[in-house]
Amino acid sequence: MHAADTLDNEGYPVMYVRGYSTNMWSALDEYKFSRTGDVYTIHLDALDGEFKISGDDWQYNLGGYEKTDITRSVRIQGIPDGRNFNATNLRDLTISFKLLRENGVAVNSDITFTVGGEEIAGISGTLPVLYIDVYRYDSATGEPILDEAGNRIYDNEVIDKDLSHKNYFPGEYRLDVNGCQWLIDLGAASIGSEEAPLPLEIKARGNFTRRAFAKKPFKLKLGKKQNLLNMNVNGKSSKHWAILAHADDTKGYLRNFTGFALGERIGLPWTPRQQPIEVVINGDYRGLYFLTESIRVGDGRVPVEELDDNEENRTLISGGYIVELDNYDEDENSQIQMEEKGKSDQFKDMLRITFDTPEEYSALQRRFISDQFTAINDHIGDDSDDMWRYLDLDDAARYYIVEEIISHTESYHGSTYLFRDRGEGEKWHFSPLWDCGNGFNGYTDAYFYDCDPYGNTWIPSLRMNATFNAKVKETWQWFMGKQGGFDGLMEDIDAYCAHIAEAAKADARRWKGQPVPADGLEVTDNSDMESCRNTVKRHLNAKINWLAQQSDFGPVGGDYTEPARDTTPAQPLPYYAKEPEQTVTVYFIDDSATPWSDVYAYVYGPAADGSTENYEALGQWPGSRMTAAEVAGVNGMALTFEPEHPLSADAKIIINGGDEHNKTIDFPLVDGNIYYRSGDFTGVETIVENQANAEAEYYDTSGRRIAGATPRGIYIVRRGSSASKEASR
Repeated sequence: MHAADTLDNEGYPVMYVRGYSTNMWSALDEYKFSRTGDVYTIHLDALDGEFKISGDDWQYNLGGYEKTDITRSVRIQGIPDGRNFNATNLRDLTISFKLLRENGVAVNSDITFTVGGEEIAGISGTLPVLYIDVYRYDSATGEPILDEAGNRIYDNEVIDKDLSHKNYFPGEYRLDVNGCQWLIDLGAASIGSEEAPLPLEIKARGNFTRRAFAKKPFKLKLGKKQNLLNMNVNGKSSKHWAILAHADDTKGYLRNFTGFALGERIGLPWTPRQQPIEVVINGDYRGLYFLTESIRVGDGRVPVEELDDNEENRTLISGGYIVELDNYDEDENSQIQMEEKGKSDQFKDMLRITFDTPEEYSALQRRFISDQFTAINDHIGDDSDDMWRYLDLDDAARYYIVEEIISHTESYHGSTYLFRDRGEGEKWHFSPLWDCGNGFNGYTDAYFYDCDPYGNTWIPSLRMNATFNAKVKETWQWFMGKQGGFDGLMEDIDAYCAHIAEAAKADARRWKGQPVPADGLEVTDNSDMESCRNTVKRHLNAKINWLAQQSDFGPVGGDYTEPARDTTPAQPLPYYAKEPEQTVTVYFIDDSATPWSDVYAYVYGPAADGSTENYEALGQWPGSRMTAAEVAGVNGMALTFEPEHPLSADAKIIINGGDEHNKTIDFPLVDGNIYYRSGDFTGVETIVENQANAEAEYYDTSGRRIAGATPRGIYIVRRGSSASKEASR
């Protein structure tokens, strides 16, 4: 137990910076804090090495929860008897804190380290501030871990530069609109408070941007639905949001802003909205972020009906889906892969369809998605236009125009989303836009897909399709000429850059010279927003002028009407994604001396329209297994199935024992027939108990129902469950 520290004449402990720089941890006058009220402050011209803040006998002793390097202005939670701080050759350092005590013992106290006169945390004060606190919890009990004084302890893994997982951290948040008038005019308001924060969960998101940068993007799941900063103009609320770091955006954070603005202006079905904010996590200023609506079904976002994970109901599995054309391999349970096809001879990558909503597929859902994208992939760029029975042509053209205007070289190669609503008549829509992180990377005098060596799924082949190109041209000319189309974008960029200019400088100060993850990169410095703005505007003007000179886009400025929507009918749903149109039941009696132990039924033959063979109904040889049943009063087998197309008169069935050597003749396939291994068969529409007085029903030898016995013919007569072959005279 420590001896009591020296107290001043008002009963406050005398506190020092004590460490390697203070004559081996001594309490020296030149390292003594001054005090005003309960706030302690000291200014040092230089400090290097490990240290703590304590009294002369270590009773009041503050360190970090773990060893903490102090390299910049930051606010850190001081822990009684905590680990050492480490100053990395700091100059012009000011340390201040409000000493909190309970019963003569220090408790957790926030400590502010100001380096070079920079304000604590570096908040610019020009934007709303999102404060998030994440605490440590006991994994077994779920209870918060407390220090000796009963205070919760920060979990700083969430802001570790080497954070390696995407697991949720529980925490609390408050959003302070911070007097930001231009957002208040849009209906923004503060949510939560320092005294009453609200619950959330936070986890890292992204792939490259998560691993490469210390400033990481995050996904937020709020405890209660909120319409943050009034971004949803329909007033809808949601629990699901993202704070995007744009740590690699070298164009003044204008890539996503410009892409999203164009998507909304051109009328894509739904484009996420975002607003700039500053973020503080566990008292640490994390810089300029962009609060963004997550891609979600419902809540006023992607306009499709919600579909459950692992849905088995065949009438529901046609929608609603959101999938991503991905550039990362995922687990086979969350992604379908196939070789990309198309007429273009440009590089083709693996086509990766990653499940977004829902996240988990039943076998039936997986079959539907696989069949849909196989069909699209087979038809991409061909001259038949069959792809437009699956893809919405208008949204495909609008989506492409946006990506072309911003010269987005990585479009159609990761972070490319499509959605499909439920039911007949629905198609896949290119939307919503997301992650324009390689915008403005293409040349201003070339199509973006000619500037990317990694491939852009489908688009080079789509650009060989006359119908697509015609739709692109008429949509481009309408959009560039319409009021509220492309016009006004430059003014929006000017206003946006003015709003974030000071926060961009604060972000640059925050991350300059900071350690990066292993094999990682430094956070981009966008402090010169004027230069960034001018670069982007020059690129846009040059690209627009070049496109206007291309024959497949055409001049801008004319008075064009909005193109009529494409009327190509949607591909009908497959039989397994709707109510059954026809079911067939067949029966089998093995009348041999050595019955087969396993019995299969195999179906083949053309459909009623003569076009499609019925192989799939019971699968490839040997077909589907039959089950035991009582048939016509004896032990037999039965099978009920649904043909994928109406049966034709020429459809056949072969009953077999599982191989080519044990099979019946090729029987005519008729609903309700009883087939015998010996080769006999009879039509039975319904198997019922034997009825002595049942009315006779007549069938020809192919099993087709006839009105009655035919003169001088052979026919089958059924009475109840009994059937026999007879001849008339």
